[in-house]
Amino acid sequence: MIRIIKKLLEENKKGWASKLKFTLWANRVTTKKSISTSPFKLVYGVDAIFPTQLALPVAKLLQEVDSEPNDLTRRIDSLVELQQNREQLVEKIALHQSKMKETFDRKVKEDIFKTGDLVLKWDAARQEKGKHGKFDALWTGPFVISLVQQNNTFVLQNIAGEEVPGGPFNGRFFKIYFS
Repeated sequence: MIRIIKKLLEENKKGWASKLKFTLWANRVTTKKSISTSPFKLVYGVDAIFPTQLALPVAKLLQEVDSEPNDLTRRIDSLVELQQNREQLVEKIALHQSKMKETFDRKVKEDIFKTGDLVLKWDAARQEKGKHGKFDALWTGPFVISLVQQNNTFVLQNIAGEEVPGGPFNGRFFKIYFS
């Protein structure tokens, strides 16, 4: 989607707003790899039909009309089929998400902190833009882990042995300090 919009902007520097609706339409009818279908088909249950593609669907519609005399039964059948397609997509999405999680989890290293470790703590209060200079360090410390609590939560002490105010702290804001 982003590539399509960038290309559109490069080609139409002044009139991009008038072309945006076509770009959005193209995005909605394009098959997405993660769900194996287009968002249009997911919502409406049919592929988007462009004028050049009308001949085959009209023939298919006429065939369906001849095979199913009752409009209500035909509509119920199409709704059931649409629901089955959505359920299959939910399964595909769950599988895709689990694959993406596995890929991400392979790169994640788990830091296991224990009592007595020296750590640096991320200074979250100063991380916003404008609250620190370009070369200011956003890691404070070193601190000593004095108590390990549940769910990756820790109580810290400074080097002098005084407890750090504002604790307990989440371990995801720590990194090991090597002296």
